[in-house]
Amino acid sequence: MRAFRRQKGRYVARLDEGERAVVASVVADVAELLGAGRFEDGPAPAVGSGPGDAPDVAAWQVRTEPVPPPQDPAVRRLLPDASRDDPEVAGEFRRLTEDDLRARKIARLRCLWTSLVHGEPGWPEHALVVDPRSADDVAACLTDLRLVLGERLDLRTDADSEALYDGLGDGDEDDVRAYLASVYGALSWLQESLLAVMLAAPDAPPGGRTRSDG
Repeated sequence: MRAFRRQKGRYVARLDEGERAVVASVVADVAELLGAGRFEDGPAPAVGSGPGDAPDVAAWQVRTEPVPPPQDPAVRRLLPDASRDDPEVAGEFRRLTEDDLRARKIARLRCLWTSLVHGEPGWPEHALVVDPRSADDVAACLTDLRLVLGERLDLRTDADSEALYDGLGDGDEDDVRAYLASVYGALSWLQESLLAVMLAAPDAPPGGRTRSDG
């Protein structure tokens, strides 16, 4: 894996076939957690019929019934409560916004997955090509991937992140944790390199870009 750099007016990273497959799998997993179904199986239905389904943006309508918070803590990181102190405010905000937020996140993830799986016409197979106009969305996708992996790794504080690779030994559980940790570290590094080229771009806004989540 090589960091993003500016090339021909695009932001371009290099991922070999195995790296692309791993990241694409994580992207698809996160989208599935949000209710998209598997990207490999083709487009999801336009409008979901259940509380876990994600409707198409164009068909989205405001719910009239309460929407319970996600049970999976990883999904709750992606769709957090608007208020920790007022359940009524949090519930109303979730009712009004959750479907739209799910749909927007899934749409961004699908774009990244397509780039990883199918590549960019006219570019080498190893190139992950990001148009500057969509760089904020890609950075936000990487944040979502890291949030889910961070939850699976029980990362709660900066100290947890710093100690992530300490104490990993032999055994099935440690093997899984080591794998997740390596993917988390690679995605963190890749996101940092993308943000660096975004900030260094000639047309970057004063003070830099700050939207890499939501």
